[in-house]
Amino acid sequence: MSTPLYTLDDNCKQSLNTLNPENRDLYNDETRIQSAKFIKNTIIGNKLKKRLFIEAGAIPLFVDILNKEKNEDLLIQASSVIGSFGCRIDEGSEKIFEYNGVTPLINLLSSNNLKLVESAARSLKILSLFHQPPTSIYEESGVKLLISLFNHPLDSVKEVAATIIARGCESLFSNNNNHNHNNNNNNNNNSNSNINHSLLQYQNFVHIHGGLSAVMSILASPKSKIQEACLYVISWLTRDNVPLSTFIVNDERRILDIIIYLFKKNKSPKIKLLATNCLCNFNQSKTLPITCSLKNILPIIIRLMSEEESVKEEAPMVLARLVSDNEDLQRIASEAEAISRLSIFLKDTNSSERLKENSLSAIAVLCSSREDSRKQVVDAKIIPQIISSLNSSNYAIRAAACNCTKSLSRSIKQLRTSLFDCTIATPLLRLLDDQSLEVRVSASATLCNLVLDFSPMKQAIMDNGIIVKLVQLTQDSNDFKIRLNCIWALKNLLYMAEPSLKEQVMKELGYQRLIELIKDTDPSISEQALAVLRNLAFKDNDHLISELHFHDQLVPTIENRLASNIPEIIKQTLFVICNIAGNEKIRASVMNSSIVNRLIHFMEHKHCEIRIASVWCVCNIIGPDENSTSASRVLKFKELGYQKKLEMLADSDSNIEVKDRVKTALTLFKKCFL
Repeated sequence: MSTPLYTLDDNCKQSLNTLNPENRDLYNDETRIQSAKFIKNTIIGNKLKKRLFIEAGAIPLFVDILNKEKNEDLLIQASSVIGSFGCRIDEGSEKIFEYNGVTPLINLLSSNNLKLVESAARSLKILSLFHQPPTSIYEESGVKLLISLFNHPLDSVKEVAATIIARGCESLFSNNNNHNHNNNNNNNNNSNSNINHSLLQYQNFVHIHGGLSAVMSILASPKSKIQEACLYVISWLTRDNVPLSTFIVNDERRILDIIIYLFKKNKSPKIKLLATNCLCNFNQSKTLPITCSLKNILPIIIRLMSEEESVKEEAPMVLARLVSDNEDLQRIASEAEAISRLSIFLKDTNSSERLKENSLSAIAVLCSSREDSRKQVVDAKIIPQIISSLNSSNYAIRAAACNCTKSLSRSIKQLRTSLFDCTIATPLLRLLDDQSLEVRVSASATLCNLVLDFSPMKQAIMDNGIIVKLVQLTQDSNDFKIRLNCIWALKNLLYMAEPSLKEQVMKELGYQRLIELIKDTDPSISEQALAVLRNLAFKDNDHLISELHFHDQLVPTIENRLASNIPEIIKQTLFVICNIAGNEKIRASVMNSSIVNRLIHFMEHKHCEIRIASVWCVCNIIGPDENSTSASRVLKFKELGYQKKLEMLADSDSNIEVKDRVKTALTLFKKCFL
């Protein structure tokens, strides 16, 4: 048997032996305290020593001391050692949780010995910062205990209480993202589906018990550590929480003014970053007053990217949140050279994975709407880095890189040049089978742009079996977003497509499956499926679209969708009617359906696109031919009041395009009765 390369020396072994509960009667308290101090000093900053002590069974010994010892000086040393074992080393924290070392630390917070409370609190902070926080902080007793610590005479204890609550929120948020990474369960496309309900519940639970108010009351402390901890917990208690954001903004203690002051005047980069996170929450919750301009914040956030590592890592994500869905702010950030700074991080091989992930996410947001920003990305020569990130072993980096390519693929110019030159299609197709749900969702969204008719990658993607894959994902995927993206991609693939491509798609998709998708209970899925049918029917000559293919379900399905109260569903259904009306057999079925009775009602719809489409339907159903059949259709429309309605629209509708279509329709009416 080989001898271990590293072992504990005799002094270390003797210290453990002294602390062994079986030898409790052999050594006095002072000797045991000195042994604990020796171990503490030995392992601080030394991962190897930590591992050797862990392997020798040190953690259960110290947990036993925390549970049973009465000597407070020894308890101070033991709690400090537990914190050191849990600092930046997974084996240590796992053993501490395995032997339930957190519970005695929490119990020590109630001690009258301030040094002991401080030591226990610091260890709890370490365990919370570097690992999952203990589950007890989510229980009522744990929340109440942490909130009570905001009244503790020691600032360090207040700081620890704030940090642990913040980490509790952060952990719930991260767990939700990890759940999305691995989980394939059904996602409901509810307007609240993106809200992390566990986080929301915990935030509100802390607030109900006075936690947020307690934090706000100590924010004005002159101590930077307290300010930092308070901003940290406020930034998490108000994350995606409108009521709590409103509570702070409207508080009579003028907490918002304090946060703005700390952002502007405090010299600490960390405090500036945390204050910005709070302001970002208020802005996203629509509670930030108009007088607080985010434009003045952006240059400072960009400068923070040059600060210490911990600040530099998080600054890009804060920037992304600030400018999200605001093209003007994206422009200001880009003009302030945000993209060039982010590009440096992607090119630097020493950049941490977190920094790369956040930089890619920020670039994705900055390029989401602006062509000039996309050009800056190309000019910075980081397309190869973005493409290589699609193959990262880190799922979060792969997902962020996908989002980047999605933003860049919105540009026709970049699709034809930079992205095509870097052969982006191959790695992107591979990501449709990625183990991460987040990556698969992002990859499928990007493909929607790559299969458009003007994309030079369209044929390459088709040659790699994309049609089969997209159809498969509409059937097999339990995730709403993937199903939606794949149907959307099929719609784009069929836009102005040749008949052979349409045949290929329908061979894989099938008419029955298309009907099922059109009938889907989710309006977004139904809308895109209707658009698929619309593109299939465009310039079709009874080859693909017929009642026979749809087993007489086509017109009844259209009737059903026309009864929707959702404007986008109505609009797509009307476009379908426009395109299928050229087929004489289907036209006859339409004339014998309730469709002809309903179209007139859409001519007064508040959305002009629906008014235009409804008039187009009438024109196409009447048809360009001037035979007796056409005349009979005109007569029926006239009997139903369409001519009068059209004449009224010609005089009263304010939309020029509606009036133009009405003129065309009225011309058809007149031709048939000349």
